[in-house]
Amino acid sequence: MKSHLTPLLLAGAMTALLSMADRAAAWPMWDSFKTVNIDKNFRVIDYSDKRSITTSEGQSYAMFFALVADDRETFAKLLDWTEKNLSKGDITKNLPSWLWGKTSNGWGIIDTNNATDSDLWIAYDLLEAARLWNEPAYEEKARAMMEGLKRDVRDIPNLGKVLLPGGSGFDHPTHVTLNPSYYPVFILRRLALVDPYWKEVAEGTIRALVRTAPAGFSPDWAKIDKTGKLIAPEGEDYTLGSYNAIRVYLWAAMTDPSDPSYGVLMKHFDPMRRLTEEMNMPPEKVEILTGKANRPGNAGFGACVLEMLGDSKTAALMRTVIQAEPILGENYYRNVLMLYGAGFDQGLFRFDPDGRLVVSRAAVNAKPLPAPEKKAEVPAAKDAEGASEEAEAEKPAGKAEAPKAAQPKTEAKTEDKTEDKTDAKADVKPETKAESAQKPAAAPEAKAEETAKPAAEATKTEAAATETPASGAEEGARK
Repeated sequence: MKSHLTPLLLAGAMTALLSMADRAAAWPMWDSFKTVNIDKNFRVIDYSDKRSITTSEGQSYAMFFALVADDRETFAKLLDWTEKNLSKGDITKNLPSWLWGKTSNGWGIIDTNNATDSDLWIAYDLLEAARLWNEPAYEEKARAMMEGLKRDVRDIPNLGKVLLPGGSGFDHPTHVTLNPSYYPVFILRRLALVDPYWKEVAEGTIRALVRTAPAGFSPDWAKIDKTGKLIAPEGEDYTLGSYNAIRVYLWAAMTDPSDPSYGVLMKHFDPMRRLTEEMNMPPEKVEILTGKANRPGNAGFGACVLEMLGDSKTAALMRTVIQAEPILGENYYRNVLMLYGAGFDQGLFRFDPDGRLVVSRAAVNAKPLPAPEKKAEVPAAKDAEGASEEAEAEKPAGKAEAPKAAQPKTEAKTEDKTEDKTDAKADVKPETKAESAQKPAAAPEAKAEETAKPAAEATKTEAAATETPASGAEEGARK
């Protein structure tokens, strides 16, 4: 019997190994992203910023893509770089600083504040890596991060528990500042399987998503007073939905349809779907109270709204646009949005009702994308501990665009990624002018010297508190 079983077992093991190898190499868009946005030290670089920045967000997104691709080596090295350079060597004790890059003294952390959306994604990546790859050590790290994140949760009357964008600068005497794009409900569902505490955060989050978008268009930033009411939006950061907010639709549409929040959010955000159908592409900027839009957004924006469109002609057009879009180093933010949106649309991954990641064999059949335009080679910056003089020569690789506005990271994480540097110049956000998903540094009011943050937040005293008219959808979210 043994002589017959052994060959079979060996054959099975070999097939499994080949399958894993196929899957790791079966996502062309991921392969292109690794080539142009991840250096040899395994840090994700946003070349649209002259400082060749790396954000905790970028590291967390890349870890997720590596997880989907069963790319264990890349996952481990991304985590290692993140832990050593953003978490003082121990991510279980220190949540990652959100911004790292070239400074006047070399290479290192530019802003020490954490970005909670990135922290959520990293904790999620670790939980799922532990489950899918049978690596208990990853779950231990995830649990420690989840405990650390509880420090950034606030329980707001008539709203519930919500996660602030970062550890400092977002909790004010009269209100809290929120970033709706930081809230993938499926991640909170997954965390709740480990710790029921996060179930309450999920419920408060759903209410916040509805309440901050009274007309069905999510804002980049929002203020909620201490009674749970939305403060009347004032200032571009609060009256517009753009580079930050576009992710709200992406996360909502990727939620499992059987999740109670799915129907609530899809119905509430239907105005964005209708506007996208009218424009054949989601708008780059939309006024959240009137629905007035400027111009069509890029392919990354299209990828975020794709799953809301079903099998419409607009969806077909969008798939063509995304398929033809090259993965370029200076388009970091656009690249990651396309990886999420297109990967989900192609069936490479999905999330079950409890938020668990389900990876599909469809990844093996993913169609190759156009070869990415090769970017000038840039010397990789050394790790924090070994940063050398030569690293200072690191340039944004062929980036001839204006330096990114100093991230107003001292107040509300600014993710204003204006990556369409050529035509988007005129309406570049006052917080972060690059396509990179900038994180919050300290909340708006906490930034006296920061000038890139939500302009309105720094000067705004207190706008009149008004209840949003989205009562119907909001009630559904309360359930």
